[in-house]
Amino acid sequence: MKCVLSIAGSDSGGGAGIQADIKTITSLGAHALTVITALTAQNSLGVSAIHPVPPGFITRQIKAIVEDRPPDAVKVGMVFTSAAVKAVSRMIASYGLSPVVVDPVLRASTGILLLEPDAVRVLRERLLPLATVVTPNLHEAELLTGKRVRTLKEMERAALEIFRMGPRVVIKGGHLKRESADVLFDGKEVTIFPGKKIASSSTHGTGCVFSSALATFLAMGEELREAVQSAHDMVRKAIRGGYSVGRGAGVVAPYSAHRFEGLK
Repeated sequence: MKCVLSIAGSDSGGGAGIQADIKTITSLGAHALTVITALTAQNSLGVSAIHPVPPGFITRQIKAIVEDRPPDAVKVGMVFTSAAVKAVSRMIASYGLSPVVVDPVLRASTGILLLEPDAVRVLRERLLPLATVVTPNLHEAELLTGKRVRTLKEMERAALEIFRMGPRVVIKGGHLKRESADVLFDGKEVTIFPGKKIASSSTHGTGCVFSSALATFLAMGEELREAVQSAHDMVRKAIRGGYSVGRGAGVVAPYSAHRFEGLK
């Protein structure tokens, strides 16, 4: 069985973070290995507190996993602190882990920072050069480039700029106004994965599902473009299967995606 390692924060509400990664990886028939980088106190209304895991213990978690069963792919999500970014980057480089999908989780949908401001530079300089592919949303692409990213054309320009930082790039367009297209730049050409807007308030966890699905499809041998299409389709199906768990935003359901086979 393929093993996919998720290095990410814990969502006590169960909709995003490492919980979403486990559900996604498992639903695709792979085994989820996990390294927790931070604990969050959150529910459907938002994040109320964050407790970072010490970098040394993040290192111990990675070492324990890799020295027993090296993963077939790695997904990196929320890391929160500069020291944690450095620790994760050092371990990825030391063990030569690949492929690596980086979901640059910078801010929660409610506005709270999930990556300390001084850690953005460290992420650009230390982690992105080690990544196979990075998967920012529009806001994260703006923070990485320092430029406006609100249209399909601006997504294409941002993808080319982020590519210069090291990885291939998928910019997720779920926040576009009129459509829901993802943009891939693989170092040679731009590919657009179009999609109509899905009317749903159950979208919590979409970025986590996309990145962990992408890592899993890569682990299973799909080429990057094929894996992006597979992850794009899975997220759309998971949104359609989303449900409410509290008084706030509902969550996506990656494990129910098979119910919508063939639905794009």
